[in-house]
This record gives sequence, structure tokens and C-alpha cells, in this order.
Amino acid sequence: MLAMEKRLLPLITVLIAANIALAQTTINIKPTEKKADPSSSWGIKFSGFVRNDIYYDSRQIVSARPALQGDLLLYPANVLNDVNGTDINASSSLTMLSIASRLTGTISGPDAFGAKTSGIIEGEFFGNANGNENVLRLRHAYAKLDWKNTQLGFGQYWHPLFVTDCYPGVLSFNTGIPFQPFARNPQIRLTQKLGKEVNLILAAVSQIEAFVSPGPVGSVALAAATSGSNYISDAVIPNLHAQLQYKGKSVLLGAAIDYKELRPALSVASAPGVATSISTNEHVKSVSLEAYAKLTTKEVVAKIEYVNGQNLYDQLMIGGYLAYGAAPNVTYKPTKLNSFWLDISGTGKKVVPGMFFGYTKNNGADVTAAVASYTRGVTAGKASLDNILRVSPRLEVISGRFRLGTEIEVTTAAYGTAGTDGKVTGTTNSVTNTRLLFITSYSF
Repeated sequence: MLAMEKRLLPLITVLIAANIALAQTTINIKPTEKKADPSSSWGIKFSGFVRNDIYYDSRQIVSARPALQGDLLLYPANVLNDVNGTDINASSSLTMLSIASRLTGTISGPDAFGAKTSGIIEGEFFGNANGNENVLRLRHAYAKLDWKNTQLGFGQYWHPLFVTDCYPGVLSFNTGIPFQPFARNPQIRLTQKLGKEVNLILAAVSQIEAFVSPGPVGSVALAAATSGSNYISDAVIPNLHAQLQYKGKSVLLGAAIDYKELRPALSVASAPGVATSISTNEHVKSVSLEAYAKLTTKEVVAKIEYVNGQNLYDQLMIGGYLAYGAAPNVTYKPTKLNSFWLDISGTGKKVVPGMFFGYTKNNGADVTAAVASYTRGVTAGKASLDNILRVSPRLEVISGRFRLGTEIEVTTAAYGTAGTDGKVTGTTNSVTNTRLLFITSYSF
């Protein structure tokens, strides 16, 4: 028996060793890897930049925001002579602002209705009205549903006339106004792919307090001018937009038509000069056309845009609409404009030169004998803008996430006396503002 155990001992030892080795081998086998849970990436990711602007203006200007010598420069103020014939507006200024600093939240989440979902919420410290600068305001609050060939968006975002793939690359925070339509609006937007490189964009748009149309105070016909989102709300029909876009590898082409109705007044005096009033349902209707192109090469990016517009006050452009007649028969006509801009920039990663050229022309309304004006820069029968011209070379230097930039923005406005159709004829006088701009921007 003992002899048998001695003979079996080597075999038992081998079996034990093999069992231990097998056990160790089993322990060292990696478990099957699971696919990443997509929900781990759902949520919100923040980005943005800290921006500082320092700029010198050679004369007083008209600005959309802030009201005095603001970031959103429109054009130089007209001559304003004192009793001695000295132009009061020929006075320079120096401004420093940080209110353009921005915080952006990019949102991702689970699919809905068979579509990929995404969103953006963005704010800056520009405030939503003159006098409340440094206050956080909402820029964008937009959510999207993306199917294979269809995108549906809801919320506040760039107006479709502001094409995010083709806008001026200027350093100035004015982004090329008043030559480039510029507004952010609550909207419903449908983007439909018609082919690999062709998109159809349809949108229904409203207005918000920062970008609104003018109208009479209290919605009473022929009252003094003010601004408010109620003028488009009371019209019931939203701002309607259609755009066709070709987006190739190096070429972008697009054309758009934009239709807008306003209801300037809910009531009108029952007769001239009386206190009693009656309701009115007169609307002002306008149609704007836009065409744009962008060419991208290895060395340069060239962008161009043309606008034939009506009543684009809410887009921070010149003009608006005029009122005609006497109570209770008051009607309205939009003023027209032509606008053109060209922007060329380099494609370097560290040093980026660029040049912007813009021109806009006030073409007045189709009808004479206006009795009231609800416009920007144009007043029937009084001093008004005829045209505006701007040239602005720039240079950016980039290192990591830090950007330094300088720009010389030369804007010349031609003023004259408008007829009762809002169109300037005859002699004009030109005034020029030169803005020297220096910016710093740190992105995160």
C-alpha cells in the first residue's frame, strides 16, 4: 500500500500543479468588455470666453448698444453745430468694456422620436437694454431634433438672415452691422436635406426685447415712436422665412426670402385732433431678399452678401416704415435698402489678417407724403441717412487659447434731407468716424 502511494505521489503532484496553473490562468482572463453607456456623455458641457474691448472713436457715434459710444457701432453721428458753428459731435472718446464675455452650455441627451437630440444655452453680460450693461442676458436657448435628412429646432437662436456659415469675420462686436442683418429670435426652424449638399430652411420667427420693430407709443396710430415686440405679436402672423443653401467642400451658396407683417396700432383717433378713438387693423407688410457666397481655399476665406431689404429695423439695419394719411385713415409703407458686404481673411493658425468692406443705401418708400416715421436713421422730410460706407482692416495673433486682435474701422455716413418718401435727394454731407479697436479674448 505504501509502495502504491509512493508511485501515485508524483502523479498527484502533477495534477495539483496543473490545477493551480489552470486556476491562475482562469483568474487572469480579462472579462468581456461592455460597450460604453451613451448616457455617460449626456449632460451639459460649458465653454466660452473672457473678452475685453478697448476702442477709440474719432467722433460721436450712433450705437445700438450701449447707447453712448457702444460696442454695437452703427454709424457716425451727423453734424451738430453750436451757436458758434462748431460741430459738437466732432469729439473723440475712449471706451473699455468686458460685457461681451460669454458662457455657453452645450447639451446632449437621449434620442427622442427617433432623432438625435441636442441643445445650447448661452448668456453674456451685455444686458438686454441700455442702462443694464454688466447684467447677464440670454443669447441662445435652442433645442434640436436630428433625423437622417431632417432637423427641427425650437427656441431662441440666430435669425435665419444671419447665416452662421457666412458672416463677417470682423473683430468688432458689431459683427458688420448695419450692413449684415443681425438678430436673435424665438423661432421654429426646419432644415430639410434635398440632396447631399443642398438644404432647404423654413422658419417661423418672433421678436424679443433686444431686437424689436418700432411703432407708436401705446399702439395708438401716429403717436411718437418707440420699440416693442407687441407690433409683430399683434399682427398674429410670424416673420416667415425660406432659404435654399448649397454647401460644398469649399463653396457655400445661398439665397433667402423673408416676409414680415407688423400691426403698428390697435386704435386711431376717430377724427383729426379729437380724443375719441376707434380700432384699426392696418398692417405694414415687407419682403426682404438675401444672397450670399463663401469660398474657402488653402490661403484665404472670402465671403460676400447682398441684401435687398424692407423694414429691417429689428435686424439693426437702417430704415423701417412710414405712416400716411390722417385719422382715422392711416396706412403704412416700408422703407427699402440695398446692402452689400465683402470679407476676406487668412487661414493661418497663429497670425490671421483680414479685411471688411460694407456699403448700404437708403432707398426710401414707394409713396410720398408720409406724416410719421418709425425708422432708424431715416425721417421723412428731415435730416436722414443716404448711404453708409465702411472699410476695416484687422489682424489677429493667436497663441493657444489666448487671442489678441486689432482693427481699424473707418465708417463714413452721408446725410441729407429726406423727402416725404424718406429718400434723400440733392446735396449730402459726409461725416467719418475712425474706430481703433484692440481686443483680448481667452477661451475656455
